[in-house]
Amino acid sequence: MAKKWTDEQLKAIDTKNRNILVSAAAGSGKTAVLVERIINMITGENSTDIDRLVVVTFTKAAAAEMKARIRNRLDDMLDNNEADTNLLKQIALINNAHITTIDSFCLWIIKNHFSEIELDPGFRAADNGEITLLENDVMQELLEDYYTEADEDFINLVEAYGTGRNDQNIEELIKKIYNLARSNPWPSEWYKETLDMYEAPDNSNNRAIADLYESIINSLSDYCRKYEYMIELCQHVDGPVSYLDAINSDYMNIKRILEAPDFDDLSVRIRKTVFDRLSNKKMPDAREDLKEYVKNERNNFKKYINSLISGVFTADIDTLMEDVKANAPMIAMMVKLANDFAQRMSEQKKDRGIIDFNDMEHLALDILVKNNAGIIEYTRTADELAESFDEILIDEYQDSNQLQEEILTAVSRQRMSDYFNNVYMVGDVKQSIYKFRLACPELFMSKYDNYSSQNDNCKDTAQYNDCEDTSFGGGEQNISSCKIELQKNFRSRSNVLDSTNDVFFRVMNKNFCGIQYDDRQQLNCGLDYPACEDKRNFGQDSEKSTDIVLVDMSGDEDGDGIRAEARYAALRIRELMSEDNAYYVYDADLEDYRRIKYGDIVILTRTLTGWADVLVNELLDCGVPAMADTAQQYFKLREIKVLISLLTCIDNPLQDIPMASVLLSYFGGFTEDELCKIRISGKKYSQKFLIRQMKSIAENEDEDCDYKKCSAFIDKLNALRDKSRIMTIYDLLWEIVYNTGYYDYAGTMPAGAKRQSNIDVLLDRASSFEGTSYSGLFNFLRYIERLQKYDIDITDSQGMGDNGDSVRVMSIHKSKGLEFPVVIVAGLNKQINKMDARSRIVIDKELGIGADYVNLDRKTKTSTIIKGAIARKIVRDGISEEERVLYVAMTRAREKLIMMGNVTDTDKAMTGWNSIADEIRMSGIYSYADCEKIDKFADMVIPVVLTGKEYNKGEFNIKLIGVEEINSLLNKSDIDQTGIQAADESQVGEKTAYGTSPLKELPPYIKDPDADRKVKVTVSELKKMQNEADYEQNAFAADSIKKAVGIMEAERIKEAAGGVKEADGGTEPEAADEYIPTVPKFISSEEKELVSNERGTAYHRVMECLNYSKAGSTEDIKNEIDRMVREEKLSLKQAECIKLKDIDTFAGSSIGERIKRAYAYGGVKREQPFVFEYDRQLVQGVIDLYFIEDGQLVIVDYKTDRVLRGRAGEDELRRRYSIQLDYYAMALSQITGLKVKEKVIYSFALGRSLTVE
Repeated sequence: MAKKWTDEQLKAIDTKNRNILVSAAAGSGKTAVLVERIINMITGENSTDIDRLVVVTFTKAAAAEMKARIRNRLDDMLDNNEADTNLLKQIALINNAHITTIDSFCLWIIKNHFSEIELDPGFRAADNGEITLLENDVMQELLEDYYTEADEDFINLVEAYGTGRNDQNIEELIKKIYNLARSNPWPSEWYKETLDMYEAPDNSNNRAIADLYESIINSLSDYCRKYEYMIELCQHVDGPVSYLDAINSDYMNIKRILEAPDFDDLSVRIRKTVFDRLSNKKMPDAREDLKEYVKNERNNFKKYINSLISGVFTADIDTLMEDVKANAPMIAMMVKLANDFAQRMSEQKKDRGIIDFNDMEHLALDILVKNNAGIIEYTRTADELAESFDEILIDEYQDSNQLQEEILTAVSRQRMSDYFNNVYMVGDVKQSIYKFRLACPELFMSKYDNYSSQNDNCKDTAQYNDCEDTSFGGGEQNISSCKIELQKNFRSRSNVLDSTNDVFFRVMNKNFCGIQYDDRQQLNCGLDYPACEDKRNFGQDSEKSTDIVLVDMSGDEDGDGIRAEARYAALRIRELMSEDNAYYVYDADLEDYRRIKYGDIVILTRTLTGWADVLVNELLDCGVPAMADTAQQYFKLREIKVLISLLTCIDNPLQDIPMASVLLSYFGGFTEDELCKIRISGKKYSQKFLIRQMKSIAENEDEDCDYKKCSAFIDKLNALRDKSRIMTIYDLLWEIVYNTGYYDYAGTMPAGAKRQSNIDVLLDRASSFEGTSYSGLFNFLRYIERLQKYDIDITDSQGMGDNGDSVRVMSIHKSKGLEFPVVIVAGLNKQINKMDARSRIVIDKELGIGADYVNLDRKTKTSTIIKGAIARKIVRDGISEEERVLYVAMTRAREKLIMMGNVTDTDKAMTGWNSIADEIRMSGIYSYADCEKIDKFADMVIPVVLTGKEYNKGEFNIKLIGVEEINSLLNKSDIDQTGIQAADESQVGEKTAYGTSPLKELPPYIKDPDADRKVKVTVSELKKMQNEADYEQNAFAADSIKKAVGIMEAERIKEAAGGVKEADGGTEPEAADEYIPTVPKFISSEEKELVSNERGTAYHRVMECLNYSKAGSTEDIKNEIDRMVREEKLSLKQAECIKLKDIDTFAGSSIGERIKRAYAYGGVKREQPFVFEYDRQLVQGVIDLYFIEDGQLVIVDYKTDRVLRGRAGEDELRRRYSIQLDYYAMALSQITGLKVKEKVIYSFALGRSLTVE
């Protein structure tokens, strides 16, 4: 069925022959619109070919998704019209179509036109790791040369702004200036403009001064409106009339200041401002709240004026500019260093035949555009490319920068009078959150402000095009540009949208952040969710609101706000998941509502650092499965860390920390006790380093330590060190990973396949390193260190596989473009990072460089007016970015939005928020001054909530909760969910790391490992050895190793068939017990042993394949077995072995009913193989079944053993299998991170379940 498009979407799809800006709100279907437009362009009337389009996306993943969507649409169309040659042609062309990132598009231009810029055709694109390594080397050489030359200005710069014993901050300063300059189309012009502010300072033309002037005027204009309101209050019948004279005087002062024609005059007028005293005359008829409001607002204004006098206008303007002029040599040296660094980097890259990603853009621009003293001339290549592309489509346009803008303008037709404009830009400036990547949302806003609106025109598609010729080939005139706004959100419920609109109507205004959130920007509900009145809890008002939760930290001794928020999140999630009061979400695939799953919930944070680990650990401790999106933590993964440590030891074994890590790992095989003995014994040989201590122990055959083991390790390490001198890094790593068995070992760990994939990534990176201009193990380790230092993510690996049914913890940036049924935004009260504005040197892409003036002779430091102006802009831009980040976070929610933060001084915080709420009630929006004071997300959200229901369309539920209350509710929830009704602590199992009862005493070989023990052993072997007198000698004997799969399968069949002979059951039954024959009832002779095995296997197969939702009766069971036979999951012979009553009894038992409930929401796992590590031993087995109940695990093991009926038989089963189930519990807890609440044996012979303590 054809998709139904809105009028606005149709305009965005069909409008042609002009520059088009599509302002697409969150959830408005922009990607679908973009794909449909492309499909129409290549298959509709007057069509073009797909390789005549340029489609630029923000990421490679987005480009791949776009290309896949287009290909799928073409394939679907071809299915309905196989003879369409144009469809076949487009499918053939799509692989070479320019659907790509801007970097890749630039690279394509360079490869086809390298001769025009005298670039070696053998060039290659270097990765970020190699570039950071090269930058470090070039930087060290640069600074060394300057120190050698002893340039006076350089030495002064280091003395004035250097700190500590190294030049790290000087290096970072140079790189920051270098990178900012390179984000501009012509860096040399940026350097010149920066220097001009200092070498010939002119207040009237100074960009920083002009920005500061505009900022102050905006703030004063807001105060002017506020004072007009205050005058009305004073004149009110119950207002503070005695304050009127002073308020009028202030108001006239503001008006006088606002009349200042320029910055100089503004300075004079502000410095001359004086305030009259408020009258202390009694006003018995005046309302106290109005008196307080007027006094508080007046005090705020006085503080603002005083802050300008003490922080900006500290002297007359001429004196202030003297400091600016005096700082010129320092600024010039900064620019010189950055420029010199850029030239040296360029030379080094040219010598090595490499380019970086930024070079791709600049080289492409050099091919397309020539800048002759500010006069832009487009090359013949640019003209040819522009003629060859019928449309340029840019996705995520709000994240473009000026350099990319120049490139895409050069290959477009908007500069050519013989053609129609042909640039199509899609984005949402409210979601521009990549300022740190030098994105320029101002480009989007400039076009948004200047393009005519198409939404107000043309009600039918025939009117969308202003010209008769709608082909892409040309036209008589250059048609104007337009904007189209997609305002309908097809993702979220109205309660989420209304709450989001309420916040951003107030806080996002044009004067401050460049965006006016109004009727055109608001989110309109475009998706009608079906009614859900019959589902529990959904109809409650509390579930329709946006929840704002403040965790009160006052009185909490721990004071860990992140932990407190995590525990509240656990409590709230458990409430949503609770059996009696479950929350339901709509599932589009099912076209119906279903109970919420953990995987439906995400917790978003501004940063993962310091938050992710705490949130995940606390959730897990509270029985909520959770994982963090920690792709950037690749080098912290266990399987990678040990490899890096080993490479470090091969390069230099005199490093004890990595050496200790290797010794305790798979490669060393030492225990912590052995390591301590080495350290203690090593002291008597007067050796400092671990490796030398081990060498002395080996040479002296020291009996206090395992000297043979030490000697063997040293020999292996020396062998690898010898190989490292002749092998490539890739070959060396291959030797370590594969020839030692480490790769297979990693595969046996939890999430083994993913761990092996992570190792593959490291091997790939080693292979890539061999293609760089560097070589050798030392440089490879430097390369890895730089990747870590600069947080360069080399893989999309998650380390532990996908999240399954777990709550996700994710950064807001990572969540962009995603959506979730339930979103919890954490850290509302986390401080916004304003450190860049507080540095001694501040840098802005638009305003240049500002620095404190340091007088080295007098040892004094003064903040210059230029620095102050730039710092204020950095703060303003940072707050604007945080507003957009919050917008992204709130718009990820489909059905439920919860926002939480922790607060220490609640009264103080609420006073500040209420003051802003008063301002909103008065003017409807945040004042400019209030926006400048925003310090955290809470400052944007809570004042809006506090204005009250009459001011908001959305429903907010604000709650203050203490830490003690959270802990109390969690404890109560634990009891409610686990059903514990113990009278005292002695009846409740002690909690351990993996469950509610401790693991029973393990066999000695687990606690005291032997050097000859097997690498891998099955749980069944361990259980069997427990009952054999010689298990200590045989437990890990090398000659007893069997193939793991064979052992598992043999043991599974033996146990399933009841043929296990661990005990003879020779106890005489008591009179009350019914005896079960020595062999199971279905065996009648020795000749039928094969049948018994088949029957046991058949029972397990049925339990593995049984659909619990269709197991309500014996007839249902029969139908299920018939289905298994039809689907060849069960042979006919196996089916004949099954007693329907056995399965029916199980399904109807209490444990069966619990399994059915878990099965209904996907919480059951069956026949789950596992391998986990315990004390350097790999323990392996297969778990019959486990399920999740109230956020915890229940393990079920099926048994057909012959035992006595009654208590004696039950005790015997528990004795036989308790340790086996303990291992299962350890494995599941270690692998899933969840607690095991119960271990159950189900005996088919007894027809009942047994709980194992």
